[in-house]
Amino acid sequence: MARVAARYGAEPLELMVYLAGQGGRDAGARQVDDVAPDMGLLMLWAKACRIDPERLRRRSLASRYPAQPRDWCLTETVLVCLACFDADVAAGRDAYLRGHWRLTEQVVCPVHRTMLLDRCPTCRGHLRLSLRMLNGLLRPFCRKCDAVLTGGGGEAEDPFKLDFAAGVLDLQRQISEIVRGDTGHLDRLEYAIRTLWAPLDRDGAARPVLALWYDEPGWNCPYEARAAVGRSAPLQHLSVRWRALTLVILHDLFGADLVPGAVLPEAALVLFRRAAPLPWLTDGRDLRNGKGKRAIDAGSARVHRLSKRPVHRLNGNFLDERGDFGRIHP
Repeated sequence: MARVAARYGAEPLELMVYLAGQGGRDAGARQVDDVAPDMGLLMLWAKACRIDPERLRRRSLASRYPAQPRDWCLTETVLVCLACFDADVAAGRDAYLRGHWRLTEQVVCPVHRTMLLDRCPTCRGHLRLSLRMLNGLLRPFCRKCDAVLTGGGGEAEDPFKLDFAAGVLDLQRQISEIVRGDTGHLDRLEYAIRTLWAPLDRDGAARPVLALWYDEPGWNCPYEARAAVGRSAPLQHLSVRWRALTLVILHDLFGADLVPGAVLPEAALVLFRRAAPLPWLTDGRDLRNGKGKRAIDAGSARVHRLSKRPVHRLNGNFLDERGDFGRIHP
């Protein structure tokens, strides 16, 4: 869709609104969905592009990855590999978005073994990608600063980043097997991630449980990561770097399994004991089927309100809380 729109000098949303307007009164209210697209809207695209509708449907994430839960597919965040874009240019073809970049657990490009990016390397803002013509080919641009997105080899020249990405790539493959495998393993994985990002046991504490892993008394929940607190699919609401670090911590706590078993290791037990007893972590409701969503939303709103209150610069507690300067680890 992005490539077709770019050929007309438009953004996908603009062209979608135009096409939907040709499909009746209610067509304009339909939303573009990469996971499971609206069949009526897909038919309009197929007709406009003179493509078999079934061929377009097979390009949806639900068709490509039928075992992937919908809440483990990114719907808003754009992740890209600059080396893949550079490879498109080297091959003399239009740049395009890879489907697997939309999978939540994907943080490393499996082809080039480099970290995916969700921020523009030029302006450092959250990446909003736009495809435009340049020298006869479609090239990716940052919609905010208009810089062309190219790697230039800088990311691959850092040995530390290469080693880190290679290590995370192995974890990424294991997580993918869990996500598309046994539901029980996936439930335990999501429980572990939610617990790691849950506040500490003090009511409304500014520090997440991850602060214990860092062993930094004044470490507060990063502003960009607070959207993950209390969410049913927490990994989707983290930046790519926080997601990668979460995978590393899961491996550090639970070893090759990456999920908690019947008996928690001592390091994980210390962290999990200090997690606040939030109801959406312990009531056993089926979050992926929507049951208990109201409790999740209400709890998340409360945590978000608390997270905006001023925090003491030394102990990471809210200013009207009693300071806790004791040791973190028992």
